Amino acid sequence: MLYDKAGMTTLVADLRQFHSDLVAIAGDGTSKVDTSSDLGQAVERLKKAWSDPNSGAENGALEAVVAAKGDWDNAYADKCLSTLDAVAHAVESALSNALAADAKVGNSFM
Repeated sequence: MLYDKAGMTTLVADLRQFHSDLVAIAGDGTSKVDTSSDLGQAVERLKKAWSDPNSGAENGALEAVVAAKGDWDNAYADKCLSTLDAVAHAVESALSNALAADAKVGNSFM
């Protein structure tokens, strides 16, 4: 059977790394403001900049940013991260199935 085991293995590793990189930059999409990610930290900096230092009251612009970030997180987690994970899983499964089929065919000649 013609397939590129090394290429498929590299593809899976790359997809997993892309997933990790996206989570580091934008969070995992499960919390309203994930301060462990770069994007979450940016929202926190906006919160500090756009809040009254005396009362802590937030202005309307910040509320809009947090709402937009929440909408983005939902779409990002549902579509981007889950799709990337599903593709990596599908490639892993395809490689595993191909190796199993090769082994069965190889064993039939013994």
